[in-house]
Amino acid sequence: MQIRSRLRTKTAALTAAALCACGALLLCGCSAKPQMTDYVSEYRSHIYEGTQGEYSVFAAFSRREYPYLADGCVGKMQDLFEIAVTVPDNTKTYAIRFGCGGKEYEAELSYNSVEMTHECSLSLPEPAENAIDFTVTAEEEEGVSVQAADMRGEGALELAPLLERVQAACPDTFSALTSGRSFAGEVYVRLLCEDERRFFYVGVTDREGKTASMLADAATGEVLATRDGT
Repeated sequence: MQIRSRLRTKTAALTAAALCACGALLLCGCSAKPQMTDYVSEYRSHIYEGTQGEYSVFAAFSRREYPYLADGCVGKMQDLFEIAVTVPDNTKTYAIRFGCGGKEYEAELSYNSVEMTHECSLSLPEPAENAIDFTVTAEEEEGVSVQAADMRGEGALELAPLLERVQAACPDTFSALTSGRSFAGEVYVRLLCEDERRFFYVGVTDREGKTASMLADAATGEVLATRDGT
């Protein structure tokens, strides 16, 4: 009886040690890979679009490094809400106001002669609204209301699972810059909308400034097109 008891005790101890060793190996295996979301220097997660008569509003929310440099390194990040407005008369000075996240915002618009749009950028938290009501005013004229809908829609992947699927589809692009838990590059992720389809552009830039590009379906993460680093 004593021998049997000792054997049981010894077997239990060995089993516990084996389980601990396996657990440690699993933890090491998981931590040996870089967390790719830590290397994202731009993530455009929302696009708002709307039209009222001859007025159109395009707005996009991004979390982006500042200053913005394609150098393969992630800088200090900031929240950015960019607005571009198309109007019938570009000779006037315009302003815009809107409500978002329970707060009211107002800004003057600067004319972009290349794009022929009136633009501004504001720092504000990521919007949760499905639509935002903008009011565009010109000097002393009555404002024009434009409702812009969130084009991201439902079903789009969040950042982490998106990067996991893109990385699985294009392993060489990521492994070439990976050493243990470190990644010698930066990642750009931008929501794109074309008609009713949604995509994510994913760019991987190395320390020499070369960028490999991938286009993924926003809902599934399936990589639809790639381009080698240039």
